[in-house]
Order: sequence, then C-alpha cells, then structure tokens
Amino acid sequence: MRTRLALLSTFALLAFLALTAQNNVVEVVEIGRDNVDEMPKGKEADGLPGDFVLRNDKVIALISGNQPLRRANMTTEYASPIPGTLFDFDLRGTDNDQLTAFRPADQKGELSWVRKVDGANAIEAVRSAPLGDGLAVRHEYRLEPGSRVLRITTTWRNQGPSAREITPRAVWKGLDGEVQAGEIRVADSIDPADKRGFAWAPVEPRSLPETMSIASGESKTVAIAVAVGESPLTAYGEIAALMGKTGEVSGVILDSDKAPAVNGALIAKIDGAALRGYPGADGRYAFRLPAGAHTLRFEHIGRESTEGNVQVAAGKSVSKDWAVSKASRVKGTIKDIGGMPSPGKIQFIGRNGTKTPDLGTIYRVHGGSHQYQTHDGTFDQQLPPGDYLIRVTLGPEYDLAEQEITVKPGDTVEVSAVMRRTVDTAGWVSTDFHAHSTPSGDNYCNTRDRLINFAAEHIEFAPTTEHNRIYDWEPLIGQLGLASRIKTVPGIELTGSGQHFNSFPLVPDPLAQNGGAPLWTFDPRITAINLRNWGTPSLHGGSRYDSEANARNARDAAFGGGPDRWVQANHPEVQKVFFDRDENGIRDGGFEGFEKLIDAAEVWSSEILQLQPVVKRMDIDQEWPNRTFFWLQMLNQGRHVWCVSVSDAHRIFGNGVGNWRTYVPSSTDEPAAIDHQEIIRNAKAGRMMITNGPFLEVTAADGLPIGSAIQGQQYVDLKIRVQAPNWIDIDRVQVLVNGRQPEELNFTAKKTPAKFRDGVIRFDETVRVNLEEDAHLIVVATDEDSTLEKGWGLNPQGNMRPTAYTNPIYVDVAHDGFQANGDTLGYPLPSSKL
Repeated sequence: MRTRLALLSTFALLAFLALTAQNNVVEVVEIGRDNVDEMPKGKEADGLPGDFVLRNDKVIALISGNQPLRRANMTTEYASPIPGTLFDFDLRGTDNDQLTAFRPADQKGELSWVRKVDGANAIEAVRSAPLGDGLAVRHEYRLEPGSRVLRITTTWRNQGPSAREITPRAVWKGLDGEVQAGEIRVADSIDPADKRGFAWAPVEPRSLPETMSIASGESKTVAIAVAVGESPLTAYGEIAALMGKTGEVSGVILDSDKAPAVNGALIAKIDGAALRGYPGADGRYAFRLPAGAHTLRFEHIGRESTEGNVQVAAGKSVSKDWAVSKASRVKGTIKDIGGMPSPGKIQFIGRNGTKTPDLGTIYRVHGGSHQYQTHDGTFDQQLPPGDYLIRVTLGPEYDLAEQEITVKPGDTVEVSAVMRRTVDTAGWVSTDFHAHSTPSGDNYCNTRDRLINFAAEHIEFAPTTEHNRIYDWEPLIGQLGLASRIKTVPGIELTGSGQHFNSFPLVPDPLAQNGGAPLWTFDPRITAINLRNWGTPSLHGGSRYDSEANARNARDAAFGGGPDRWVQANHPEVQKVFFDRDENGIRDGGFEGFEKLIDAAEVWSSEILQLQPVVKRMDIDQEWPNRTFFWLQMLNQGRHVWCVSVSDAHRIFGNGVGNWRTYVPSSTDEPAAIDHQEIIRNAKAGRMMITNGPFLEVTAADGLPIGSAIQGQQYVDLKIRVQAPNWIDIDRVQVLVNGRQPEELNFTAKKTPAKFRDGVIRFDETVRVNLEEDAHLIVVATDEDSTLEKGWGLNPQGNMRPTAYTNPIYVDVAHDGFQANGDTLGYPLPSSKL
C-alpha cells in the first residue's frame, strides 16, 4: 500500500513538474507556409510566412519579418513598409487579436534582418549603420514566462559624422479611446465588446521625450513594456505592476436575476484618465490598481449607474461584488411574409422627450449609433427607459415597418416586424461594387459586421474589394449562413496617391503580401492595364515542371482575366483625370485614352439635375465638385464612360452600405445562383441603373435596354416605370437629352399629376423623345420635396433626395454613326481650377 502511495505521489510530482515546465516555456517560431496555424488569429490578425511568433503560456505576439514591402494593411504605414514591428498581440488561445500594428521607436522602413536572438527566446530587428545612413538601430522583443507583458528594448548607435534626431516613443494603430494615465498610455478595441485592452509605457528611463538627439559616436538605449488584457484597465494594471505598488481587485457583477452584466464597464479614474474594465461572460472581473483608495463607477446602457469604493493594498487582493439593476431592453424578431427569419435594420428613435440613444461605435452592426442590424432575424438591445419609435427596413425593395413602444426600468419589451417586398425587381439584382472592412487598413469595421450590413440592406452581389489586397469574403459569408443572400467574388481596390481602381475577379494568395496584388502606379492607364491582365496565365509563366504556377494559371483562367475582368475608376477627380493631368489649370486632355481602358467610373451623385460644376452636397453639407455634371460634359465630347454607383463603405453608421447601389440585369433572382460573369457582361454593356432608393426601369419601345445603341428616326419612345416602397417618394421624372433638360420632357407631380400614382408603382408611362440630332438619353427619377430620412434616421445619407437614373441610350438619328454634339452645358470644360 505504501509503495502504491509512493508511486502515485511520484507521478503527481512529475505531472506537476511537467506542467510547471510547460508554463515556464517561452517559444520563438519562424512562420513558413507549413506552420501558418501557429500565428495569432482574430479581427486584426495579419501574419504571413516569414514573420516570427513569440509566445509563452499567457500571450502570443507576432513580429513582422524582413520581407519586401511588408505591411499589415493599406495604411499601416501607407508611405513605408514596417518590417520588424509588432503586428499582432493577444491572450494565448483566444483568437481575438485587435491590434493592427505597434511600432517601437516609430520603426518603419527597410531593415537588415529580423531573426531569433542566438541563445535566447527573443527576436531582434536590426538596421545596420550603412542601411541607416550611419545610424544603426536594434529592437529586441522579449517575453518572460507567465507574463502578459512584452518588453521591447531599442538601441541606437550613431556611426555617422553628425548628430541625429531619433524618436523614442512607440506608435500604435487599430485602437480607440487612447488616454494617458501618468506615463502609461492605454487604449481600447474599436468595439469594446471585443474585450481587448492595450497599454504601454517606458520602463528605462521612466519618461520619454518626443525626440532625442544622439551625437556622432554615441549610443542610446530605451526600454518599453506593452501589455494586453481583457480590458484597458486590465492592460493598465499589468504595466502599473512593473512601475509601482499595486493590488488586485476582483469580483462579480450580477443583477437581481443573477444575470451577468456582460457588456457593462467598471470605470476607475487614475491620474485623470478614465479607464474601463470589462467583466467576462460569467460577470467576473479582475484587474490591478495602484495601492490606495479608489472609487469605481459601474456603467451599462439600460441599467442604473452606481459607484463603490475599494481600498487597495500593495501586493494584496480585495474582493468586491456588484449587485446592479436589471437591464431594460428590447428583444425582437423580423420575418418575411412566409414566416421565415429575415435580415433587417432597426432604428431606435426617442419620442416624447426621450433622447435618441447612442448604442455604441459606428463600426459595428449590433448597436451602432441608434441602430441595430441583424442577419438572422433576431435582435436584443438594451435601452435606457423611455418612449421609442422603432423603424425596421430591409433596403428599398421592402416597405418600412414601425411601432411605438415604452420601455420601463428593468423590463423587456418584445416586438416583431414583417418585411414585405413590395417593389418588383425581377430580372435585376442589387449590387455594390465597392465596400470595405478592416483588412483594408483605413477602417476597423469587422468583416463579419460588413457582411451583416450587406444582408440588412439587401445587397445581393458584392465583390470583395479591400484596399490593396486581393481578398475573398466567401468563407465568412458561408460561416454566417448568408450564402443564399449574398454572392461575392474575390477582388481588390488598388489605391495610391492618385486614381483608385476596383477590379474583380482576381485569385488571392492568402499567404502572400497583399494577397498577391499588383502595385499601384501613378499613371492610371498603367494601373488599369495591370489590373486587366493581372494573374492571367501569360503573366505567371510556368511550365510542365512548375505545378504551383500552373495550378494558379488554371484558377485564374476559370475566373477570367483580360476583357472578361471588371476594372472601374473609383471616385475620380474628373477634372484632373480626364481634363487636366498636370493640375495647372490648363486643359490638356488628362490621361488621354484612359476611358478606353476602364469599364466604368464612379461618377454617380444625387446632383445629376444640377447643371453646374460645383454643388452643395446634402449628405455632407459642403460644396463639392459635381463629377456627374462633368460626366455629362464628357459624354457630349464623345468620351464614353459608363456610370456605376457604390457605397465605398468604411463604417456601418455614417458610411455603410445600401445608400447608393447599382442594379444590374441577372437571369436569376437567387443570390446564391448569381453568375458573376453575367453580371460583368451586363455591366460592361451599360445595363446599370443608379439609385439611392427608387427602382427605375427604362427601355426603348422595341424593348432595347439602357446602354443600347439605337439607329432611330426623328424620335424615340421610352417606356419609363418607377417603383418605390412606402418610405420613399417620387415627384419628378426628367429625360435628359445630351445632358440638357427639355421642359417638355420634365414631368412633375405638380405639373402633370395624372402621370404620378400612389402605391408602389409611382410612374408608368411611354414618353416620346423628339430628336433633331444624335443624342444620348438618360432618365432621372427623383423627389424634390422629401429626403430618405425615414429609412436612414440620423445617418447623413438620410439627408439625400431620393434619386435614380439610368446609363445612356445612344441614338444615331442619321444612321451614319453616333456623333457627339460637343455641348459643354453652359460652362467651360473642367480643369483643376474650377
């Protein structure tokens, strides 16, 4: 018996020692294509083969390798690669990275090497003196076992002949709410619900100036510490523990039903900074505070705020539980007329003195500004007690549903809505050829949120168009269960300091910088040609011995490059690109021939009926060059460009999808069955209708669609039909003839009331257009006395007038080939000096 007990004790001791040894391990892993699963994961994860992972049992960090043009994403940094910097930093095993990039000592530009330090579990990033023009720099990243703190030591050696200025402070991106508590800088995730906080501070010395001078022959060293935690307050406590005496505060936050206040916050004021701590899914929290007395404040939308005091002793733990009020909330379901769950957008608008709520960051769908967007037909949103008008929409093909409710303290109000598709768009699909999420780098909208945003606004075809990287949203669409509602193909927005482009389809290489994308060039003609042919077999080379190149050639051939690929010019400065390349105020034709290299340009706006070069945009309340007017001038010069409208979405609220869209003919109305090649063929043919709401259909009397070239007589009959849901009005239909607005082709509810109707079909007429010369015809439907406020609420897009218009129909009256009339519409052709 004693022998057995002794053996059991020995095994237990060995197991304990093994576990302790494992917990004391710090590892450095160089990433190749065979071990990419070792990299951190999460919203901002950005690792590639050639990078390095540094990890212990608590945290995992990824340091970018010394690879050509290595960047995290488009704007990290836009003007320079950033090898040897901290791209990802997360708690081990959580797959929740929220850091875009952390650059010690403003690190950017080429390095001599990034590698593991010999004989140590550390990584060094070095720029030698010759590469640094006489200034050598070395960054060392080091972790200790069991620590959440990454220590970064930077040493400079000036081997040049004169003194140099250096920047000792770190720079980070991808975070929000940055504050400074003493020498500790603290920041939150863009969406606090992601529950990641970060903090950093100098540790040797304890304070850093903005810049330092280093004399010739001199060396200087600074060390900083950066920490990650479940909240900003948790990360702060990790750094504070290195710098002074701290103690731990922990407890649980529950209401009277024992429900945890999951997304609530405990706020502590430290050195004038308000730092937020978040509970976990079970309501438990823990963080360190400096020794002394502290007042903590609990805040959570829909619950009463409360305060409590704690006395923290150095090296000790104190427990404080919180009993908070029950949450007041609204829970609801959205269904279609068949009783199936439906996506939708819910607005919460204060009534009878109740303030319209601010539910959270404008980058998320589940409670951003005063709205909530759902892809599965359910929503659960906490609200302060009060009276509210709830509005539910699903894009402009569906009627708006609304209901007034009263939310009492601690109560849950249940609501339901039915989405009725009243606008008949059979044979057309709603598209957005240009939108973004966090892989683009200049915004921090989670990709899942962007896809839910598409569903809630009823966008059916949306190619993947992240900035400067070939990317594919399809896997996430599948994970969200949205394959029956949204179709995508991989593509790109290729950008630089001049003309931007969107192009699709393209084949991504997820393990290559920028997904294997080409580089942007200043001359838009070269960039357009590169995109048109990028990834085609002729560019890859390959032979019967090069299986990888041949496999990629096969994929590219299936997607179709060359003339089968879509290339569009994004938000062009028309006056520069097409008229004044040198921007010297003298018209030189711009980048001559550019329009022949693209399929369309984003020259849409709601100002198409304002025939003047500069207009005041209603959605942003400022003067703006009227690129749609410039487009009409271009068409009159015989410079043909199709128009495409997009959202160019970077946020959810204020700049989300759905405000502008393009309808394109499709042989199927089922998104899952959409053929992207058919969409591209129809778009290339100009069969695109531009709208921020109304559904406008126009054909010639013989059935020829928009985008057609017609050999006409002295007239053309146009069949014009306009539909709109119950929250959009239409009171004017105007036919443009060579950009002009003939009064006899101006139909208004006031002047010709018999032509306008109530109900879904607002206008349905055949209109005769008499012609004396060749003409391009564009039909516009708008409302001059209302806005889109009902469907958009406080969103700036709500200030727009409902507007829809077609691409041109070209009419050759004399049957001798279309001749543009050269009319400049009362103003000189544009230049950079309007």
